[in-house]
Amino acid sequence: MHVFVGGDMLVSSSPNDPVFFLNHCNVDRIWAARQKQRPADPYLPAQSAPQSLFRHRLEDPMYSIFAAGTNGPHPKAMLNVSSIYKYGSLAVA
Repeated sequence: MHVFVGGDMLVSSSPNDPVFFLNHCNVDRIWAARQKQRPADPYLPAQSAPQSLFRHRLEDPMYSIFAAGTNGPHPKAMLNVSSIYKYGSLAVA
């Protein structure tokens, strides 16, 4: 996506471009719609997946420049954001 948009979408400066936020917010909205439609689907890859999938599994720490080593936040903490914000529409075309 980043390379097709134009504007200021280089690796280190992409957050300067409003299209960056539009793209990522829409990805989050689509993810929320899928969660609502299929709440019983498991997160993949499973925690038992090979170590080669480190930082992709649900309880692996996400990479962070603010948290050294393996003390970063986990994806599991952000699976349900309904207490933080809600979308006006989750319809996916």
